[in-house]
Amino acid sequence: MRMKHSRSRARMTFQRKLLVYSIVLSVFPVLTVGLLSSYFASRSVQGEADESHRYMLSQMQTQLNQFTKSLHINSIYIATNLAVEKSVRDGPGIDNLNASLEMNETIRRIRSTSPVRYNVSILYKRFNNYIYSNEYGPDTIARLRLPAILDKLKPVDNEAYVVPANTFDDQPELLLFRPVPINSDYSDGVVVLHVSPDDILQFVGSMEHGHGTRVLVADEKNRIVISSKREEMGRPLDDALQPGQAGGAARTAVIGGERYKVQAQKSSLNDWTYIAMTPMAELTAQSERIRLTTWIIAAALLIVWAIIAAVGSRRMYVPIQRLAERLVPRGRHERSRGDGLLALGDYVEHLADANRQLSSRLNEQFPYLKQGMFQQLLREEMSERELTLAAGHAGLHFRGTHVFVIVAEADDIQAFRQTYREKDRALIHYALLKMMEETFQGESVPFCSGFTPKTGRVVLLVGMDGDAREARDALTRRADEAREHVRTYFRFPVSVAIGRPLPGFADIGKGYDEASALLAGRFVPGGDVTIGAEQADEGLLRLSRQTVERQKRIVHDLLHGNLPDARKLLADIVAELAAAQVRPETAMGLFAYLLGELDYSLQQTGCDIQAADVDLYAELHRLRSLPELARWLSDELFPTIKELTERDAVSKRTKTIREVMGYARERVERGDDMTLQEAADRFRLSVSYLSKLFKDEAGLNFSEYVLELRLTKAKMWLEHTDMPIKDIAERTGYASVQNFNRVFKQRYDVPPGEYRKEKRQASG
Repeated sequence: MRMKHSRSRARMTFQRKLLVYSIVLSVFPVLTVGLLSSYFASRSVQGEADESHRYMLSQMQTQLNQFTKSLHINSIYIATNLAVEKSVRDGPGIDNLNASLEMNETIRRIRSTSPVRYNVSILYKRFNNYIYSNEYGPDTIARLRLPAILDKLKPVDNEAYVVPANTFDDQPELLLFRPVPINSDYSDGVVVLHVSPDDILQFVGSMEHGHGTRVLVADEKNRIVISSKREEMGRPLDDALQPGQAGGAARTAVIGGERYKVQAQKSSLNDWTYIAMTPMAELTAQSERIRLTTWIIAAALLIVWAIIAAVGSRRMYVPIQRLAERLVPRGRHERSRGDGLLALGDYVEHLADANRQLSSRLNEQFPYLKQGMFQQLLREEMSERELTLAAGHAGLHFRGTHVFVIVAEADDIQAFRQTYREKDRALIHYALLKMMEETFQGESVPFCSGFTPKTGRVVLLVGMDGDAREARDALTRRADEAREHVRTYFRFPVSVAIGRPLPGFADIGKGYDEASALLAGRFVPGGDVTIGAEQADEGLLRLSRQTVERQKRIVHDLLHGNLPDARKLLADIVAELAAAQVRPETAMGLFAYLLGELDYSLQQTGCDIQAADVDLYAELHRLRSLPELARWLSDELFPTIKELTERDAVSKRTKTIREVMGYARERVERGDDMTLQEAADRFRLSVSYLSKLFKDEAGLNFSEYVLELRLTKAKMWLEHTDMPIKDIAERTGYASVQNFNRVFKQRYDVPPGEYRKEKRQASG
């Protein structure tokens, strides 16, 4: 190795040797003196910081001991108070109003004498975990999830628990739990003290003096209780202090990528750890200035020789420059200011970024590519060769000796549309598709993939190996399981149709038509069913989906007195049944379904077909031929229904207004906005017609009715709850408290606050 260095020096020119030795001899003394000076200055400042830390921690420990002691004493005062114990024992509610008011006054009195600011919640364990709070409304209390936090703590006997802020999700405050009565084991009630981090941070901020010093306090479970950074509260101490744990002499630790000087001290009172931290950058600032000056002088010496080195290295840099000119575009090369190596690096990084963006865009477009390919398959617009190429681009690997097309659809599409708005349907469709795919996938299923061609419908393509009959039976069982999952998790029924096995994926368009036809006939066996091709009537499969739509339109036309259109649609259905050659019992089932829809719709409008002495189903089974059945419907039943609907038109208007009132009450109860336009859209009426009809039937305008509903609800909350007036205004649909106060005073001649005060004085 020594010989190699000797040969290297021998090959070095005199000019290069002079350059190297001159730089070393000129820079070394400056660097030595400067670095030693910065080292001694840093040690001096750090010694002062250590002494300051010890004094700070001692003072902070004394004050925080008083802080925590005051919290515990106040919690004991509340937990042992007879009024609080009586309220916990008797429970909340209007029946125990006096006890609740006395408890409220007791808590207010104790809080007013405390040097520590806090809020109080009472958890009634024996009364369905009801929670009283002197500060928070029901929505805020629900978000705090106090019962869930208490369950996670798993309290032992009657021990009190302190939970730092942010220990759990949606827990922004420090919490202190103590049982009520105090000698119980958290089985009757629990008093919870809430301390805002702002109050704690105000105290901590007063302890942080000079050099950017920060303080942390960790409890006996090594969780951060107090920190000047809110996001650190509740986290384990190990997250804030990287190796070099609390305890012992001062040390350095890395926190958030920055080095700190750390001094820790244990409390003998509650086993808490008090930590003071000062950024090393602050402690070493003076030494850094000395070091910077040293480097500036050294740099000045280097510049002279750097100019000489630049001239010599230019010739060596020519190959890199030529390579950059050949590969890098001219504009990019000019932006790199002639640095060929930098230009090459930027160019390679640009290529990598372009590849990443292209890959990301391809991944974003993959679902649309997949759905577009499947849509082409359903329309039979893709050959076997085109399918193979498209599947390769989409990353799909079709496997299976035969293919099944499975179609699942919500039984009540109208209800599905009303339940899920347009912005929510994409998520519901995605979740429904994933659940269906996970249900059908397994070791015995080589391929399973699907998409959503329309609202409320999911199509699955399943490739299977082995015996087709066994595969069909296995898919039927999984379809039943999928329907059960949808009922359980999505709360609406679906029907699933399984087509016949196909020889290849290019034929799934025929399988989709067959499965859709099976779904069109689900009203015969009823909704929420699994329909296989082997169970279906061949004639029924040949019927189009228009048959079902025609039946619904017949019901609609009859209810609106449109007898000619209803008769025409009936004639179309009869002609289609005759052409399809369905079995008699199938045709009878279709018309039984039509009569059932008519009977149900008439009952919803207040009309009773039985009052006309017409036994629909007995008459249906009496008829012996399809033409005879058509004549009975067209010439006898349809005119009878028209007469009934016209006679009961007045009662129908009354029923409509009652439904509108019920809908308005429901919306106001939820705190939603309610307008005449929304009600008209909901019941498919024009705004002008609904306004006149409501005024005639109810005796007041729609807006006056909604206002009365809101104010009645507000009166109830003012009389029987401690809900803040701001929350009442929001929950009754008002944009601001000022608007709510103005409307309430106009209606009852007294502001909401005065109204609550008068009612409380009158009752107590």
